[in-house]
Amino acid sequence: MPPEPGLLASFAAPAGAASAVRNLRASGFHDVRVAMPAPFPEVVAAIGKPRSRIDFITLPGALVGLFCGIALTVGTSLAWSLITGGKPIVSWPPFIIVIFEVTVLIGSLTNLIAVSVGSWHGGRPRVFPENRLFSGDRIGVFVVSLDERAKDILLASGAEEVSHVA
Repeated sequence: MPPEPGLLASFAAPAGAASAVRNLRASGFHDVRVAMPAPFPEVVAAIGKPRSRIDFITLPGALVGLFCGIALTVGTSLAWSLITGGKPIVSWPPFIIVIFEVTVLIGSLTNLIAVSVGSWHGGRPRVFPENRLFSGDRIGVFVVSLDERAKDILLASGAEEVSHVA
């Protein structure tokens, strides 16, 4: 699916890209997309996307993992009560490692399933124009509009290059 026609700008600094996104959205250009090599906080905040709901799925998965780890270690020790040197059968210090690992395992598997299901059902129909510059040290801002006001805003925000994408 080819991208819609619009303007594609290249920025070297995250501050300029964030300023461009904020100014474009304030001027009424609501379909603004960004490609960046790392999630720069100021650019992500300027886009205004809500926080992902994956956290609310991963935390309960990790809590289930915590309880499974406790049940595994305590249950195994009580089922096979091997008395070693008069020490208690349920001894917490060695259990902590197993409990932690099971918590991380089940929490990460829950996260993997949630991300897989979310990406399968909620695919991204919007396309960003392909450009290899934006996977390195550049930030790309794409606005779906060929309006000259958008071009002026991008250049005033510090864009190194603005090109038309058809």
